[in-house]
Amino acid sequence: MLNEAPKKPKKKIDYAHPNGWQLFWRIQRESWRRTITPALMYFFMSLLLLAAQAIEIVWLQIVLGIVCIAGGIFFNAHLLFHFGAAHDDVLRSGILYRKREEEGIAISPDHHVEKEYRPWKGFYIGFLMGLPVIILGILSGALEGTTAGGYLAGAFVMLAGCAIVPFTWLRNYVASMNGLSLYWTILTIVVPILVSGLFYILGAYRNRRKLAEKEAREAAVKRAAEEARQARLHHEQTEAQRLKTLQSKKKK
Repeated sequence: MLNEAPKKPKKKIDYAHPNGWQLFWRIQRESWRRTITPALMYFFMSLLLLAAQAIEIVWLQIVLGIVCIAGGIFFNAHLLFHFGAAHDDVLRSGILYRKREEEGIAISPDHHVEKEYRPWKGFYIGFLMGLPVIILGILSGALEGTTAGGYLAGAFVMLAGCAIVPFTWLRNYVASMNGLSLYWTILTIVVPILVSGLFYILGAYRNRRKLAEKEAREAAVKRAAEEARQARLHHEQTEAQRLKTLQSKKKK
């Protein structure tokens, strides 16, 4: 049997030292990955919102709709809060790795620089979340009043109902706004951008506070242990001195 040629070892990807373009595309991938879950929550809430529009009692229809929108915002805030905390942990690890590297210690190539916390990342994730609203808002406004525009508005309600349904309430139930353009729906992108950005930052801030409190507790425990050790040592020295004094008195 012929000996098989040895397989070449796979080249390990160095995530810790990307060049400019590598870092750019990896940040895009990470941002889109973090966008999926909150965007899906908005989608599910939009479906519930669409179902609530079948209710004939107007005030109940609006109340349930507001609850659905608030639910989407809550999940968005909750998820981005945790994303901020997770990215802050990666940033702290990265700072430690880079410090060791400056000291001449080789670091792991598995450290993902693109997952490190940056204050703007939450706002960017919120922008990506709102891209369907921008696209559908522009198309719906441009095609409003046409057959294609009607189908598009239906798709808009299903995919991003949290953005368009409040405008349909204004058009249907406020006489002075029955001609409100669907272009205005584009402005609702401000909600996921602000919610995502602020709670991403708050998540990182809370993580830092939690770690600082933990370090303070550990320092307090060490300080108390050191004080107890010093007190014990002082007591032992005092006791030894007392015994030495007693022995010298007995000799006299």
